Amino acid sequence: MRLNSIRFKASILYSVILAAILVLFGSVIYGSVHNILYHDLDEELKIKAEEVASILAAYERVERGRSHPIATMLDLLHSEYAAADRRMIVDDIWKSQLEVLNLKNDYINIMNARGQTLFSSHNYTADIARLFGPPTPADLTAVHYRSLSDAALRLRMINLPVSVGQVRLTVQIGTSEDNIHSVLGRLGLFLTLAILVFLAGTSFVGSYFTRESLKPVREVVDMANRITHKDLGARIPEKTVDAEMHELIQSFNVMIKRLETSFGHVSEFNSHVAHELKTPLAVLRGEIELALDNEKTPAEYQKVLSDCLEVIDHMIKVVKDLLLLAKLDYRPDIFQFEDMSLTSLMEEIAEQSRILAEPKKIGITFDIPAEDVRVEADKVHLRRLFHNIIGNAIKYIAAGESVRVSLRRQGQTCRVVIADTGPGISEEDLRNIFRKFFRVPRADDTQESGTGLGLNIAQSIAKAHNGNINATSTLGKGTTFTVELPVLT
Repeated sequence: MRLNSIRFKASILYSVILAAILVLFGSVIYGSVHNILYHDLDEELKIKAEEVASILAAYERVERGRSHPIATMLDLLHSEYAAADRRMIVDDIWKSQLEVLNLKNDYINIMNARGQTLFSSHNYTADIARLFGPPTPADLTAVHYRSLSDAALRLRMINLPVSVGQVRLTVQIGTSEDNIHSVLGRLGLFLTLAILVFLAGTSFVGSYFTRESLKPVREVVDMANRITHKDLGARIPEKTVDAEMHELIQSFNVMIKRLETSFGHVSEFNSHVAHELKTPLAVLRGEIELALDNEKTPAEYQKVLSDCLEVIDHMIKVVKDLLLLAKLDYRPDIFQFEDMSLTSLMEEIAEQSRILAEPKKIGITFDIPAEDVRVEADKVHLRRLFHNIIGNAIKYIAAGESVRVSLRRQGQTCRVVIADTGPGISEEDLRNIFRKFFRVPRADDTQESGTGLGLNIAQSIAKAHNGNINATSTLGKGTTFTVELPVLT
């Protein structure tokens, strides 16, 4: 796995986040158990201290009128943990009550109001006394707990101030924390091992799922490496994957489709250029070879050169139209859109079209309303659109026929209708008239021939203006072109 790969980074991020969550979870568990154990230990110490205080208070009440003062009770506590012959034996009932508390493993110290020790258990040695430390004013007046430790011992101690008759005492009891530390140590070890094992397992599973999630990326890479100009039709299957991966696959397939379309246009362009220029070049070659083979008069040479010039002009027009089509299809920035009057533009086109129609004795009429129809358009290219359609109508109909152009607004669109009374176009040819280099076959081959690109250019210009061109025709009656464009409100 490469260190700079998405899979590695995702796995590391997943592991770090999971580790942080597990450590936090383990810390909460450890802290909760720690608090519970110490709370239970504190409660146990408090109960023991209160029981000791209760026994002292009960003894004081019962023995108040007898010969056993409170000091005797303290001696009793001392006798439980010291030599049996140090004090006199008192009533068994008090002894049995003390035995119930099970204080043999605890460290007991009872102080008077001045902080002087009145009694301490037999295991309350000088080392324990130093660990307990000298009493503070708080030890003699308020209940509180402390954890004490040195190199050998770890204790939990309670300070409980009590009143026994008229005497103020403080009961101190300390007990070992070893059990708590043992439990917490085992718990910490268990949590650490559990976190490590769980983290290792989930990291492996996470790495697997990351690899599976990124498999479509590998498919995209493999497909991109395999694709050449010969198999641009290949696509990555849009199978069930995550939304992001599905979007990636869709985007890649759309990109390949655009490339396929672009390569198709380039191939078509090259094919059309080769086809359209092959015949003129052959004509040029034939004319030149014919002129070189035989001696000719200056007039004949002039005729050859004139024919060659005509062929060259046709080739130049073809190349210019092809370049314009390429720009229209792939350079939308060539359009300079502006708010303009379509009514005024059609009036200009009317004047220019009448000049073209007059030499051929073709009648042309324009029906332009007084209403100012405004559109957002590129004036230069829109003029070319209408010139191409009207020019075709004038070019391919016979003398004495007519062309009628009308402009009408219909809601949010406007329609420019160009109708002629020419020979019409067959239904089969009508389906192809917007294709590049398509020319409608004509019986009269002496008529002027075009490049076959005019209507394709017009359609491209219309689509760039969010419009469209439709054509209808009836053989023997004529052809009608309808240009629809959105208008400005």
